[in-house]
Amino acid sequence: MSNLRLLNSSSGTGVSTLSVTDVFTDDFDIYKIKITCASGLEQETNLQFINSGGSVLTSDYEHAQLYMRGYSAFSEVVSSSDSDIRLVTGDEDSFGGSAIIYVFNPRNSSAYTFVAFNGSLAIDLADNNTPSFASNRGIGVLKQTNVINGFRLANNNASATVDYTAITYGLRVD
Repeated sequence: MSNLRLLNSSSGTGVSTLSVTDVFTDDFDIYKIKITCASGLEQETNLQFINSGGSVLTSDYEHAQLYMRGYSAFSEVVSSSDSDIRLVTGDEDSFGGSAIIYVFNPRNSSAYTFVAFNGSLAIDLADNNTPSFASNRGIGVLKQTNVINGFRLANNNASATVDYTAITYGLRVD
């Protein structure tokens, strides 16, 4: 029997955000989320959590990641006080992007909610439909002890719409 249990599959076409609510339960402490995105314009996809009251939490995030470009030097993306966990993936010119996000302890009201993620995305550097690639590896934390029921993916480009898919699994540790 698999340790991964499919809990939810959600998608949105031509949207700026995708909210997945009531997906975290007391049955699991660890969750795996697989996301894919595609957009005709350059965009970054950021992650926020939704509390048990249905509110999107917009403060108290810390994150750090190594952003590894195939076309130039690597860089770090770091914040100790942010409104989201930035750049879990992204996309440009509909080449596509994806990420695997692990979420730890979202339902534990006496612990912070942590994430670890790996992402990849295609970037059109010369605007000639020839992609270059980047990947990232990061960690993040929501520095609140809320009961978290879900998450929201949001792009950072107000002009862009995105096609999102998010598949959520519970990871059973016996």
